[in-house]
Order: sequence, then C-alpha cells, then structure tokens
Amino acid sequence: MSISETAAAPPNSKYWNDKTRGLLLFALAFLIYGFGIGRGFDFDDPIYISQNALLGRPDAFHTFWFTSEAANYYPLFWSLLRVQWLLWGVHPLGYHLVNLVMHSVNAVLLWRIAREWRLPGAWWVAALFAVHPVNVQTLAWAAEQKNTWSFFFMALALLAFIRHARDRQWSQYALSLLWFVAALACKTSTVFLPVFLTVIYVFNREKVARAMLLRLVPFYALGLAAGVTTMWFEKHRVEAHSLLNTLSLWQRLETAGATFWFYLGKALVPVNLTPMYRGWVDTTAAAHTMIPGLLLVALLLACAVFWRRIGAPIALGITFYALMLLPLLGIFDTNYFAFSLVADHWQYHALPGILVAVVAALQRLAQHWPRLAAYPQAIGGLAVVGVAALASAHFAHFENPRSLWSYVVAQNPDAWLGWYNLGNVYADDQQPTEAIDAYRRSIRLRPHYFRSHFNLANSLFAQSQIAAAELEYFAAEKINLEDPAPHNNRASALLSLHREDEAMVEFACALKLDPSLIPPHINLITILLPRGRLAEAAQHLKSAGPLSLFNAHRVAVAITESAQTASAPSKASLRHFAQLACELNADRAELKAALTTLEVPPATPSPTPSQ
Repeated sequence: MSISETAAAPPNSKYWNDKTRGLLLFALAFLIYGFGIGRGFDFDDPIYISQNALLGRPDAFHTFWFTSEAANYYPLFWSLLRVQWLLWGVHPLGYHLVNLVMHSVNAVLLWRIAREWRLPGAWWVAALFAVHPVNVQTLAWAAEQKNTWSFFFMALALLAFIRHARDRQWSQYALSLLWFVAALACKTSTVFLPVFLTVIYVFNREKVARAMLLRLVPFYALGLAAGVTTMWFEKHRVEAHSLLNTLSLWQRLETAGATFWFYLGKALVPVNLTPMYRGWVDTTAAAHTMIPGLLLVALLLACAVFWRRIGAPIALGITFYALMLLPLLGIFDTNYFAFSLVADHWQYHALPGILVAVVAALQRLAQHWPRLAAYPQAIGGLAVVGVAALASAHFAHFENPRSLWSYVVAQNPDAWLGWYNLGNVYADDQQPTEAIDAYRRSIRLRPHYFRSHFNLANSLFAQSQIAAAELEYFAAEKINLEDPAPHNNRASALLSLHREDEAMVEFACALKLDPSLIPPHINLITILLPRGRLAEAAQHLKSAGPLSLFNAHRVAVAITESAQTASAPSKASLRHFAQLACELNADRAELKAALTTLEVPPATPSPTPSQ
C-alpha cells in the first residue's frame, strides 16, 4: 500500500519556505495557548508536581527507573519533570511553557512526517493539529506533559523508521527503536505504533515489505513489556477500580464501540467540549448493544478492502486514529475511568490520523468542485481560523480552577468530580457555605467518595456545625478504613461535643494507623492529665517528640488546669510529668512556667513568742 498522493503544494516563494512554515506552526500554537502559560496548577498538576515528594528526593532518578514508588512506570516522563523541578521548583510557569513548546515541536514533526509520506495538505494537517480544541486539556494541565513528550518521541520513532525503510540505514532503525522506548517510557498510549506500521507493510506489495515486518518484532516486544508493566501498576500501585470492573468483557467491548464514535464526533465537530461529559462519568452512556462496535469493525474492514477507492491517506488515517485510541476505549481499566470514561486529552496521539483523513477527503472532494480547488490556501486558512477560534473559546474556561469547574458543572450537572473540585475551590477561598453545598451535591452523585465526605466534614466543622461534621467524619471512616485523618478529626469533633470517652477511642485508632501523628498524642495528653492517668500521658508525651510552640502551650495549659483540682499526691505525680516535659523540651518557656506553679513553696519558720 502506497500512502503517498500528489498534494496541492503551497506556492513556492522565498517568503513561504520551510523555515517560515515551521515558525508559523509555532506562532499558531502560541497564539492560542501562549496566554495560559502564566496560569497555576489545577486538577492532577499538584499531585504530579507541587505535592509530589518524589521530585525533591536526592535519589529521584533511581526511584523513577528502578522502583515502583511512583504512581505509574513512566520513568522518562518523571525524570523530565525532575529536571524541571531542579530548574524552577514548583513554579507553574516553567512547566506550562515546556508543555507548550513541546506541543509546537510536535506540530512541526507531524508536518515533517506527513511530508515524508507526501500526504495531501501536509502543512494544513499540522496546523489543524496545533490549534485543535480537543488538545486544550493537554495544554491547560502541566501534568499532561506526558502527552506532549510521548508524542514527541513517537513522532521521532516514526520519522526514523520511515527514513530507514527508504534509505536502508541501520542507524535510523536503531534510532527508531530508541525513540520508541523513550515514547513508552513517557506514556504507553504509543504502544500501538508498530501495529499501525504492520498494517502499512502488510498491504505493501513491494519486496521490502516482508523485511520491514520482521524488523518490527523488537517493537512488539517492547510494546508488550510496557503494556504489561502499565497494567501491573494500574492494578497494584494505583489500584485502578472503576465501574468498568462491574462489566463483563462483552460489555466492555460494547463500551469501546460507543466510546470510539463519541471521540470521532468530538474530533470532527469540536464543540461543547468539557473535561466531564454528561453520561460518561459512569457506564450509563455506553450503548448496551454491539451495534457501535460492529460499525467500527465495518469501518476498518472497508478501509482494508476498499482502500484504493477510498484513498490510501484516508484509509490509513482512519486506521491510525482507531489503533491509537484502542488502549483507551475501556477494554483495559485505568485509574481515570473512576472519574470519567472519556477525556479529550486521550485523543492527543490519535488526532493526526483523523486530520489526515479529513484533509485528504476534502482534497478529493475539491477535485469535483473546480472553484474550490482553485483556492486551496484560502479554504485551509478559513478552516484553521475557525478551529482556532473554537480552541481559544474553550481554553478560556481553564483560566483558573473556579472558572473551569464552574463551567464543568454548568455543562454537566452530573459531574460529581466537578462539584467536588468546585467545593475545594470554595473552601480554599474561605467560602464554607458554598463549599458545603458543592460537597453535598458531589456526595448525592457519588455517595462513596471518601474525600467528598472528609472535606465536607472539615467545612462543617469550620462553620461550627460540629454534630453534622462528626457524622461526615464517621462516613469517611467507613469508606476508607486505612486513613487516620477522619479518626483524628472526628475525635476533635467528639471533644467539642463533650464526648471524651469516644474521642479517646478515635484518637487511639488514628495512632494505630499512623503512630507518627502528633495531634492525637497531644489531644490524649489533654484528656488524660485531668483524669490523673499520668503514666499514659507521659508515654504520649515521649512519643510526640519535640513540641511546637502551639503544642507546648496546650500541654502547659493542661498541666496548670489539672493542678487546680488535683490532690496532693496527684500534684506530686503531675510535677514529675511537668519536669519530664521540660527535660524533653528545654527551650519551651510555657512548660517551665507550668512547672513553677507546681513547685512546693519553702517552709516558713514559726514565729518565736516574744519574751
């Protein structure tokens, strides 16, 4: 199968050369997304970057490559983030700028690949990719550098393999293998690249085709290893568990068919885009029929059988699009499926395929409309401007977390994660009433999400709705049995409700789950001292380690108040406790002052009667 067709080339001019066209692709991307590089972190960005303790570790590179401590085995991606962390720390600007530069480079690489294959409208394909609205999520979130970096290495691998097939240079073959490894080490969404190359050479009748197929065997081995590793991490490290786990394999295939056509619709008509689509936050939108899946199979069979009539660029563009989407259609579970079954940024690697098909189809159509064929540059320019306008309007919703999640819930009131994130925005902005309402709406849609209950409880506590907060902390406990925070916070609420015995049990539960927690130790000390249980209080004092100023003050107040009601023997024991506290925290004046109040005053001599 030859995928080259004669393309309508732009007019030759010293002003319209390769350098100019490459710079224009950069300009298009920066024109749409450049205003967003000064934005902060949102969604997964804090987890991947600002709150990621692994990035700051001295042994970070070793950890990423040789351990399973990271959330997924994308060691090159994590290493690239580590380099950036060393350069500019947790400042968002650098990460957003790198993401945008890599996307611009990817558009140029796409143009070079399309030109190597002499695809119709190669530059227009790259221009549409540079400004397509479904790429907004990739550019808005710095954590999606795993998209832009993996695409970059995938494009280099494909370009090197094309040149190897043409020139038979083994250095290009070695480079192709190296770049493919790098792509997989950034994100395994690139795993189906050798399958696509196989399709090309299976239909190629040239003698070189069989040799090229044999040379793809190492690519398959690398892809298989990366895929198995990713699935292991998803199951054992991230513990991916979405509603897809409730579906049989047959039902997952039904879901995959419906998902493909949804993605195709958004790629062709990119309007009403949102991170959380209505009906796709669970499995309700998946067609409970094989019709979408059968239509997908029919489409691919038509591309295989009638590719000459359809046109090789159109047939292979559609095939590439379907293959690159395949790992993300719901057949294999991933952690993100717990939030949504579809996501615009998952189209990033597949999108060039459908753009190639569309541009090639429009060129074939123009052959039947001579007037259209006479103005290819004007038509292409209008298409790019129109798509760019849609992307710009959509990108504006990502201005900040408040605007983004307000837009998400306006588009999809059933987006439980949208309500949860909006609640976090309100809580951070000291709007507890609005936060409480948002968290409650999230819980109505997804009753068993731990964080919604826990954060709702914190907001209720801040509003002095202690009884309601205690109930929400209890609900959070039942959902996540391994997290000590709900136990500790519920105990604090129980203390406020004067239910000390229950609070002691909760503090003990928190310490059983995490003995290093300081607040439960301090709180138990304040409860045990007035009860005269000084030996237990002393153990908690030792376990708490050096006290902060706030905690030293709390212990000092507990000592002083306990002394006011203690009997003489108890005061002696309390004095020993205060002395221990001073020994362990010699620099805390509050504890010294509390000890002074317990010191026995010197005996006053009896007056001698006057003679």
